[in-house]
Amino acid sequence: MDWTPENMVAFGLLVLPLIVLAWAAVWHALILAETNRYERYKRFHAIMEHLAKSDGATADKMAAAYELRNYREYKDIIAKVFDDGKVRDLKGDALQKQLRDTLDHVRH
Repeated sequence: MDWTPENMVAFGLLVLPLIVLAWAAVWHALILAETNRYERYKRFHAIMEHLAKSDGATADKMAAAYELRNYREYKDIIAKVFDDGKVRDLKGDALQKQLRDTLDHVRH
C-alpha cells in the first residue's frame, strides 16, 4: 500500500470510528460492571439486615445465612459480624450451626 496523504486520510477515516466504538464499548462495560457491583451490594445488605432482625423465623435466617456464602468479597465484614456482632448471640442451635458453617465457608 502506498502511503500517500489521501490514503492516510482514508485509513484514518476508517480507523477513527472503530477506535471510538471500541472506547464506547469499554466504557459501557465498565458502567455495567459498576451497576452490577452496586446491585450485588444492595442484595448483600438486605440479607444482613434480615439476619439482624430480632423477629422472624429461624428457617428464614438460616436461608439468609446460607445465601451469604455467595458473597465471598464481603468475607471480612461477614466474619466481623458473626464473630463480634449481635448475630452471634441469636438463640437456636440450628441457626448457630448455619452461621458457623457460613463463616467457615467464606473464610476458605
